[in-house]
Amino acid sequence: MLSDLLKKNVKFVWNDACEKAFLDIKSRLATRPILRPPNYDQPFYMAVDASDVAIGACLFQVVDGVEHPICYLSKKLNKHQKSYSTVEKEAFGLLTAVRAFSVYFGCMAVTVYTDHSPLQFLQRMSNYNQKLLRWNMELQEYNLTIKHRSGRDNILPDLLSRPS
Repeated sequence: MLSDLLKKNVKFVWNDACEKAFLDIKSRLATRPILRPPNYDQPFYMAVDASDVAIGACLFQVVDGVEHPICYLSKKLNKHQKSYSTVEKEAFGLLTAVRAFSVYFGCMAVTVYTDHSPLQFLQRMSNYNQKLLRWNMELQEYNLTIKHRSGRDNILPDLLSRPS
């Protein structure tokens, strides 16, 4: 909704729907879980998700058994990305998140959670798809362990990748 106001050749008109979306975002950012600065002595975790229209990710650390977010990422897919297969959308979400969040973890080990189980086998699948092969080559620069997490437990990136 709000990102549509930033499109080229679109008149910026703040209406009731925009106000409601803004207040919703503001209240979500002010309630638990609240962003925390990274602790470089603790391991990093990332949760990623993709839908038909967007990708979402969250970088977090576990402190006292609680997942504390460090930063979020949400990006709408363009018309070409929307035509990607499901595994390509999920892999694109992972790659985009790694590119954005790598300033925090660099070459440190990161556990990545996804509700898309085939993403765990990206290396094997990339032999049959040039796009996945290129992305997999880039991802090999990082120390990532990809684990499956059920959709009901992958809440934050799921919220970020789906329209309200």
